[in-house]
Amino acid sequence: MSDRAIEFDKVSKSYRGARTYRALRDDVRAVGRRLIRRGAGEEPPAAIHALRDISFEIERGSATALVGLNGAGKTTALRLMCRIAYPSEGSVRVWGRVGALMEVGTGMHPELTGRENVQLYGRMLGHKSAEIRSRFDAIVEFAGLPAAMDQPVKQYSSGMQLRLGFSIAAHLEPDVLLVDEAIAVGDAGFQYRCVERMGELVRTGVTIVFVSHDMSAVETLCDRVILLDQGQIRADGSARDVVASYLREVHASRLEADPKAGAGGAYGFEILKVSLHDATGAEVASVPTGASVTIRFHYRAARDVVKPIFSVGIGDGRIGVFALASMLFDGEAPEVLRGEGQLDCTFESLPLFPRTYEIWASVRGSSGFGDLVDWQRFRMLGVEGEIGGSGIGAAAHSLEDAPVKLPYTWRTGGDGA
Repeated sequence: MSDRAIEFDKVSKSYRGARTYRALRDDVRAVGRRLIRRGAGEEPPAAIHALRDISFEIERGSATALVGLNGAGKTTALRLMCRIAYPSEGSVRVWGRVGALMEVGTGMHPELTGRENVQLYGRMLGHKSAEIRSRFDAIVEFAGLPAAMDQPVKQYSSGMQLRLGFSIAAHLEPDVLLVDEAIAVGDAGFQYRCVERMGELVRTGVTIVFVSHDMSAVETLCDRVILLDQGQIRADGSARDVVASYLREVHASRLEADPKAGAGGAYGFEILKVSLHDATGAEVASVPTGASVTIRFHYRAARDVVKPIFSVGIGDGRIGVFALASMLFDGEAPEVLRGEGQLDCTFESLPLFPRTYEIWASVRGSSGFGDLVDWQRFRMLGVEGEIGGSGIGAAAHSLEDAPVKLPYTWRTGGDGA
């Protein structure tokens, strides 16, 4: 038997695109052209290229992830592997039985009961009835649906369909298991069990191909990652290296898109721009982790502004900010601002993991009520640094999860140590 489980050889996949929207004047011109050309037809719609001349092999018993932005071609590649679709050019070969969870309800008939769907899926994989019955209890236990197995699947919620679909695909001993983003529909506990089950299957020799935007799950489960970009392979290597490279590119694109804009305000006060400076005073876009950064507000006051209250926060794009410097707290409002000038706020040390952060700020009046400049995002801040951890999820956790880096130690005690 071949050591390969999957082979893509110069594969391209194209879909016929939609026709563009046209106004009435365009239709009138088209009629005129047809009359002149004696019935010449419309131009065919442009093709959409989901995959472009890609080649790779996946070894038996390995766990490989396909990652990339939406529209990169990940799901199309999975569809070709499970023969839902066929390549426009090139060839795709898959060795062994394929189990797939491409979307909620994949492979299940809505009119049949859960029990009947287990039988149907198993027979499609080539199992005998006795083999399917021997695995039935494990399937039901993993899905957690004992009371619903004799109901039609069309009566299941999306979460119930996901549980049953994954459990069937993962317990009927496929040689190759293909899993798309569908598990993201499940609750956190079930997602954990799915990743844990896929890890067990890899250890028994099943080949896993996993598509996900959860880089932590990708890095933990997979030993290899293929990065797709606009239907082509951008990178192919170890999970840690490709995940780190991909996430750094995502953060870099956020920095490049930084508008660096000012903001008008009330009472003749405005922020012209916000600049970032390192410890030497040089203007920068990024600083090393652990270094200081000065956030400089360049303002213009058309009239005297007495005791304006500045607040500045650092966030990572999630709800709220995780660091805040506010004159509402420290009481260091300047006595008066007039004309054009600048005001600095320096964070002496940034114990942050390397990634891209957001700078938010507002300016209130001296009473603490009523914003002169509304609370809003002004800048992006890059924090640079190497990934120092050696754990199985070091890259994803450093570049994606909790942003603040604090020193800590582990210690084990008790009789079980």
